[in-house]
Amino acid sequence: MAPIAQLSQPFLDPDRVPKPTDRDKDVATLRTWVNTQTHLPPLTDDHLLLFLHSCNYAQDRTQKTIDSYFTTRTNEPYLFSDKDPGSGDLKYVFSVAELVACPERTKEGYGVLLYRLTDFDPSHVDLMQGIKAFFAFNDVRLSEDGVIPGYVVVFDMRGITLSHLAIVTLSAIRKFMHYIQECHPCRLKAIHVINTVKWFDKVLTIIKPFVKSELLQMISMHGEDLNSMFKTVPQSVLPVDYGGKAPPCKELHDAHVKLMVDKYTLWLKQEESLRVDEKKRPDKCKIPKFNTMEGSFRSLAID
Repeated sequence: MAPIAQLSQPFLDPDRVPKPTDRDKDVATLRTWVNTQTHLPPLTDDHLLLFLHSCNYAQDRTQKTIDSYFTTRTNEPYLFSDKDPGSGDLKYVFSVAELVACPERTKEGYGVLLYRLTDFDPSHVDLMQGIKAFFAFNDVRLSEDGVIPGYVVVFDMRGITLSHLAIVTLSAIRKFMHYIQECHPCRLKAIHVINTVKWFDKVLTIIKPFVKSELLQMISMHGEDLNSMFKTVPQSVLPVDYGGKAPPCKELHDAHVKLMVDKYTLWLKQEESLRVDEKKRPDKCKIPKFNTMEGSFRSLAID
């Protein structure tokens, strides 16, 4: 087995993926700051480029995102360690849900990612396991896709019932939303929630305190009629399950799981070494861990 140090981060094959070629000055400026942040792990220029792109090349915002990204991954070991796609939590999640990367992109060049349950038994679903698998899946997508214009996300709620809400804790929602909004190095362009149920808007009201207005404006909800989504996400890009031209969700999901197992098992393990050392943080101000938040949607009064 090759030494972990020989693998590339954040792109497994950095010479293959698309990257901007005119941002050397931005990278150099950010590198000057990184060199003063002795608590951060070793970062490649590709790391810096990915974060810069996700933050529209705003230096201050990029610095905050980098610090939040690695600090959060350090402070949340359950979500960001033991990410073997062929065993444990990830293997289980991949058996009850489908995480799909559509092969074709939108006319703007956006990647389309689709997530849905395949096992609708609430007792078979663990939200924290699901979030962990979601994050690992997206790490691999960034590695495979390189620096692209952005992503469109589709969440299919088919099979989701009130019983599923009993497993949703406010703490898990807060952690998920914090990472997506403050840490994840990509340009999120739109979120489509399809096959929604009549009570979903009330759930959205509950989670609004954790969601910035910028993200709320990206969310569009659709019932079984998806024509409104097809106005911005071409139907042809989607799997045949949704009337598109891409292969079935199961085929795409299984192929991606195989990709993760065959190519990314060691790479995902290596990523676990990229953590902050708080003893070396130059700033007295520490980024705190998430406060424990009790409660779930179990007691929601939904008509």
